[in-house]
Amino acid sequence: MAAPGRRRLSPGDRRNELLALGAEVFGQRPYDEVRIDEIAERAGVSRALMYHYFPDKRAFFAAVVRAEGERLFEATNTPPQPGQSLFDQLRAGVLAYVHYDDDHPHGAWAAYVGMGRSDPVLRGIDDLDNDRQANRISARITEAIGDALDPKLERDLRVIVYGWLAYTFELCRQRVLDPTIDGEWVADSCAHALLDAIARVPNIPPELADAVAPERR
Repeated sequence: MAAPGRRRLSPGDRRNELLALGAEVFGQRPYDEVRIDEIAERAGVSRALMYHYFPDKRAFFAAVVRAEGERLFEATNTPPQPGQSLFDQLRAGVLAYVHYDDDHPHGAWAAYVGMGRSDPVLRGIDDLDNDRQANRISARITEAIGDALDPKLERDLRVIVYGWLAYTFELCRQRVLDPTIDGEWVADSCAHALLDAIARVPNIPPELADAVAPERR
């Protein structure tokens, strides 16, 4: 029989509830100040049940960051619209990122504090998220020019994309710190930054040069 005040949830729903609560708590206070007992108490579950889902606080925090990464990846999946330029596609993706931060400020911050940490588990989550976003952007570039890229050019472009992801992440992180920063400007700046960097890669094909040309933005 469920304890008074405790809602009966499926294991999956209970785990998601704990992750959402963790995102809120980690978004408000430093990692070292958060206690697993506190999460369990706020969720209305026993400490034993909390540890059933997550063996320790480090594993719980990693799961929170991973869940935030999944949600952000889905939120920034903005399919290209007919006639939309590469600039407009990039801008739409960044703007979706900005809107996600607005709608989930605590969750976004929980993911941010996981980024760049020395913990190998968190580093692996960051790498996976970057790889998926880089693959998505590379696919958009290939679609924009309608042809496969030369292997060397593809490598050079991926280097640019990974650097751009770090740039975009930092601009969005700064906006979480200061929400008065204009989100439309952030989206414009990020989209321009990537296309400007691509334009400077040596020996890009004419189709790609045309796709990133300033007059097309």
